[in-house]
Amino acid sequence: MLIACLHTAASNIALFDAAAHSLPRAPVTLNHIVMPQLLSEAEASGGMTQAQQQHIERLLHSLTPWFDAILITCSTIGAVADGFSAPDSGCRVYRTDRMLADHLHQLSGPSRVLCAAPSTLNATRALFCPASLPAERQPDIHLVPDAWDAFKAGELARYYALIRAAVQQGLEQGAKQVALAQVSMAAAIDEKGGDSSVLTIPLLALQTLLRR
Repeated sequence: MLIACLHTAASNIALFDAAAHSLPRAPVTLNHIVMPQLLSEAEASGGMTQAQQQHIERLLHSLTPWFDAILITCSTIGAVADGFSAPDSGCRVYRTDRMLADHLHQLSGPSRVLCAAPSTLNATRALFCPASLPAERQPDIHLVPDAWDAFKAGELARYYALIRAAVQQGLEQGAKQVALAQVSMAAAIDEKGGDSSVLTIPLLALQTLLRR
């Protein structure tokens, strides 16, 4: 399966490559497209505008003939995938944070969702807390203070430390599972440790795609 990953942060490449290499017999081939300007534009506008969405849709249409699937790995622009279709292509476009949300909604017990970038907060809340979800199953959505400033400043050790502290706080406050809603946050967690209480996107997204 030939997959395009549309990133807005180059650091996400290594996370998806590592996830792909951990799959049995590596049944996927990933191609990475990094366009940080898409996130910069959305942040400058206080969120993705209609014009920006149309621009990304045109980009996706140009890519669909070449791939079996496209993964939008940025939570801020991921909503473009909702309702997008390319009638003349068998390529499907997915937002990876929705894959995480769908998985989380199947689990029982109280949940917490963490995000780092303020620009993702509204999109994350809309995705993980739909009106159709019963009130008792609605997760708590938390922004990790100062995390995105650390990430943008290249202070990755501090970024990961803030995320780990927020995860620990969530578990101590009663969350049965804590979901990290942005791909970049996954690097803070050792996925090989097998801690099922912390949910991250890269491996889950590829496994979900293969099942579909």
